[in-house]
Amino acid sequence: MFLEAVEVTRNVLHDFIFMCESRSKETYFTREGRNKFTFVSTILFMLNFVKKSFQIELDDYFKLIGKETESVSKQAFCEARKKIKPEAFIKLFDTIVDWYYKENPWKTFMGFRLFAVDASILEINNSIRLRDAFDVSKGSSLELARAMASCIYDIENNLIVKALITKCTEGERSVASKLINSFKAQLSSNDLFLFDRGYPSLNFFSFLIESKVKFIIRTQVSYYKSSIKASVPDQMIELKKSGKLMRLRAIRFILPSGEEELLITNIEDEKFGIQDFKILYFKRWGIETKYDELKNKLQLQKFTGDTPLSVEQDFYATMFLANMASFVKREADEMIAIEQEGKDLTYEYKTNTNVLIGKLKTNLIRLILEKSPRRRKRIYKQILDEITRSRTPIRPGRSFIRNKRLRANRNGLVQKSAI
Repeated sequence: MFLEAVEVTRNVLHDFIFMCESRSKETYFTREGRNKFTFVSTILFMLNFVKKSFQIELDDYFKLIGKETESVSKQAFCEARKKIKPEAFIKLFDTIVDWYYKENPWKTFMGFRLFAVDASILEINNSIRLRDAFDVSKGSSLELARAMASCIYDIENNLIVKALITKCTEGERSVASKLINSFKAQLSSNDLFLFDRGYPSLNFFSFLIESKVKFIIRTQVSYYKSSIKASVPDQMIELKKSGKLMRLRAIRFILPSGEEELLITNIEDEKFGIQDFKILYFKRWGIETKYDELKNKLQLQKFTGDTPLSVEQDFYATMFLANMASFVKREADEMIAIEQEGKDLTYEYKTNTNVLIGKLKTNLIRLILEKSPRRRKRIYKQILDEITRSRTPIRPGRSFIRNKRLRANRNGLVQKSAI
């Protein structure tokens, strides 16, 4: 699967129409001549998990593509990246998602393709132009530039299917509506969307129903008290929006902590009971771990520039890279599972995502540049063997408290590592 995704990526990168649509002026990249950064080499550099000191990254990259004798400056790259629109990375990201659902059997849960929708605040450099572009978050004593990432995440297939980076002050429901509208062509009758308690509102319920989207939304217990009977754990309710009645289902249950939970859904099928809804909703936690991976393993917040253009380029490049890493992880996990079969182990094991991402750096570019499918397969087999040797135990039941206080940037432009 991963090697097929690499081939799809190669085809897009070398498509003339893709280049024409991705450059910010039609005169750019028409004459390569002695230019050290071509259209393809500029994009590939940004897909090389650029997180270290810029000059080290540039030197390593040109060594990788066989041009180690050339001297390349950070300024030359910055000029080259200005010629490429963020839409280039959105196109790569969308193409891989479309290809996956068209050409591969995807996993479901309880008959549903499960999607979680959530947003997360991103640290960006605290400059005036990024404050103007993405707005600020205000704490008790701080006011810092921030952006907001919002995603539709396929939980069972570990795939980000749509993503947006917006102002940190934009409403979560508004962005979720944009994401779902952009994904309408790929929706099916067996899709189920899961939302946390930042999303419920009469307008949003109405939007989802009109969009023919099945959903489960966690809701504050204090909401819609006049319509929901406190003593009934599973009941049909009617909520009114602009004179129209919406028929929904309310599910109440007690968590192990003793706290009461309330879910609102438009799934009326009686074969789904309270326990089924609990299981389905708790699957939503997958998007929380995905954001952890994006921020702490893929280092999404270590943006490589101080302009809205560079932030958007880096964001969508990371979405693409996250999905490519997901394909490798699936295949590595399958290999590990086969090795574990029949063994009496204290823990089951899975792929170490940190090691996987470390192995993909430079190797992903090597695979994209390699013209021979046979050599690509040999390189990938070696990568998989190395990844599966560095596995990590699965320890169920662990949980961590999240600290949401506003803090000074930990990912500023001057904080790149040199190794």
